[in-house]
Amino acid sequence: MMLRVILIVACCLFPSLQTTVRTSDAATSFAGSRIMAIDQDQRTITFKTKDGQTWTLPVTEPEVLNRQQIAKGDQVTIEIDLNDRISNVVKVTEVPTSPRPDPRGEYEDR
Repeated sequence: MMLRVILIVACCLFPSLQTTVRTSDAATSFAGSRIMAIDQDQRTITFKTKDGQTWTLPVTEPEVLNRQQIAKGDQVTIEIDLNDRISNVVKVTEVPTSPRPDPRGEYEDR
């Protein structure tokens, strides 16, 4: 009888342990966004997503604004925490492409 009770309890608890979500890993990022405005006094950044939505959100720490030299018009990836605050801004750098070889063995410009 005791074994049956333990099995029933284990069967009920085991699925709930598998579905536990770690909220500390959850965050949202907006790649390919463009900076519209930076308000140093209010510590907010206004940005436009690739979809055309415009957001104005506060930053988590003042250092977020000073880590990289970001300015209006820059293309960035913005990371948002669970409290809808900007936790990181990464400026997208333009990487020059090298010429690709032509199938005939010659190089062509892109």
